[in-house]
Amino acid sequence: MSKKFKKLCEPIAINGMKLRNRTALAPMSMGYTEGEDFMNQRVIDYYVRRAKGHTGLIISGVTPVDKRGKPIAFMHSLWDDTFVPGWEKLADAIHEAGSKLAVQLMFGGLEGFPIMSKGQQLSPDGGVWTLIKELFYMHPDLEKSMFMTRKISVEELKDIAQKFADAAIRAKKAGADAVEVQGSQGFLLEQMMSPHFNHRTDEYGGSLENRMRYTIEVIQKVRRAVGKDYPVLFRMVASEGIEDGIQLEEAKKMAQMAVKAGADAIHVTTGRGITIEGLNYMVPIAETGPAPVIDQVAEIKKVVDVPVIGAQAIRTPQLAEEIIKSGKADMVALGRTLIADPDWPKKAEEDRPEDIRQCIGCNQGCIDNLLTAFFADCLQNPEVGREAKYELKKVDSPKNVLVIGGGVAGLETAVVAARRGHKVTLCEKGDKFGGQWNLAAIPPGKSQFNAVVDWRVHTLGNMENVKLELNKMVTPDYVKGLKPDIVIVATGSVPLIPPIPGFDKDNVTNVPDTLTGKAKIGENVAVIGGGACGVETANYLLDKGKKVTVVEMLPEIARDEKFARKVFILESLEKKGAKILTSSPVKKITEGNELIVRSNGRDKSVGKFDTFVIAVGVKTENSITKQIKDMVPALYEVGDAYANPANGFSAIQHGALIGRNL
Repeated sequence: MSKKFKKLCEPIAINGMKLRNRTALAPMSMGYTEGEDFMNQRVIDYYVRRAKGHTGLIISGVTPVDKRGKPIAFMHSLWDDTFVPGWEKLADAIHEAGSKLAVQLMFGGLEGFPIMSKGQQLSPDGGVWTLIKELFYMHPDLEKSMFMTRKISVEELKDIAQKFADAAIRAKKAGADAVEVQGSQGFLLEQMMSPHFNHRTDEYGGSLENRMRYTIEVIQKVRRAVGKDYPVLFRMVASEGIEDGIQLEEAKKMAQMAVKAGADAIHVTTGRGITIEGLNYMVPIAETGPAPVIDQVAEIKKVVDVPVIGAQAIRTPQLAEEIIKSGKADMVALGRTLIADPDWPKKAEEDRPEDIRQCIGCNQGCIDNLLTAFFADCLQNPEVGREAKYELKKVDSPKNVLVIGGGVAGLETAVVAARRGHKVTLCEKGDKFGGQWNLAAIPPGKSQFNAVVDWRVHTLGNMENVKLELNKMVTPDYVKGLKPDIVIVATGSVPLIPPIPGFDKDNVTNVPDTLTGKAKIGENVAVIGGGACGVETANYLLDKGKKVTVVEMLPEIARDEKFARKVFILESLEKKGAKILTSSPVKKITEGNELIVRSNGRDKSVGKFDTFVIAVGVKTENSITKQIKDMVPALYEVGDAYANPANGFSAIQHGALIGRNL
């Protein structure tokens, strides 16, 4: 039992279901199934890995009770008896690992997957559902088919309610320890509860009692189906994050009504589905801060007499302990936190919080990858979804490995190689590890990004087969003297400065020198380049009180910014007064510090500036490769030192793969 986190590690029971501690895996769709959505080994490996990490309750990702209700492709389902054997296998494996299993049951409604519903999602009102077009920029066929919905009839509501009950019976038959009725994430039950979506004039619309009627019917049907001694959880929102949606005071009454209907625990989140207004409430990015909705959870806990589970951006055991100890929640649901480190609960039990690989709230691998590639990944944890394939195994013949460059690609490669038993020397020419990634943690609200470097340096620093060297410039003579068996070139990239007249002036600088304070920045700044790097730098300068103009040659800015972050950064730039110029390729900077761009077929000045920050990208820096490639038995380039500079996510994925092939 932990001495530091006594409340977090204390057992708890929900209607007779005894849990080893007060952690739960939050329900998340990971996209790991295939074909007809049967449970497969990849999914089982993912869940069981979290159970082996001592998570108290494994809540499955959303599980449709009818194929018309799928929100995305490749989900495990439970709408038919043929799915039961796969769930039995999962339940047995989770029990063997010492955890309990709750199956979350849902129906997507207007967020149903169009291929399943043939472009006719069911919704409370019918009509057009306005999506954000940027969401499906990679899948225009989906964008076209996801707008029209059909009003769900009373008969269909009754039928789907019965399907919830039938699926609950299957879950119980499969050996699951509980079921969770999904009333959040913008799916059908939340739609019926929400004044934003539900404008019906029958018995299911209008007043709070009418909007709750359907949810109550579903909970009651599930309760009767599984019996009074079987745990039934209810997941709901404390607020939707939209002006005319569910608000906290109404949510408190909804929670009480759900308990009266038969819910044994209330699992509280916020936000709703894939909309600008709700997404960053539902899956908070780093800038949102830790546990942004826990005070709303606490308000719901005050009005119900069943266990309450709090969720969202609870990243450290210290925070989880304080939440439970202060009475704001009885349990914590950890979603992206357990994607990043499946051993988080175990490390808390063993009083090792410093060893936890923290989620940084970037949403790059999980949310963005899920929405564009239909499966979840993780910047911090390349093993997620590859638990079997990426299991680290000791090598039979350890080798001497030299890693040149201490950015995230080099660090990840070194961690993997060292854990496999190789002797690793990691050399960084600067005075700190992290490389370009250190810049990512500087803009407002992004200090959490430091966890990427901190965990890897901490891990390497505790290994006897690793030597870390800072302020060490690797030369051919150094390599010759060390005689490594394998060299990893992870020297990263340098800022790209195009050959444009005026870019050699003294008041022209780059992103690294701007963010680190090396460059002197005037009051009126032009950021040349409106990609992710440019807009993040602009946001930083605005917080410093600078007047900022972002100049981009393409028709839009932040084109390469991931969806969840793009929503935030564009809103932030607008609120802080940034001036944005698009379709404006830069032609020159004059002697008088005027910026000349090409616009509508002619050159024009966009004004005078004190400082110009060039943010048009980077280029590979791997000159050491040519100098030493004939001196060593094997050499690999990783991250930005490889042929195509990318981003931190790609760099870590690359390092993880190379490290496993040494």
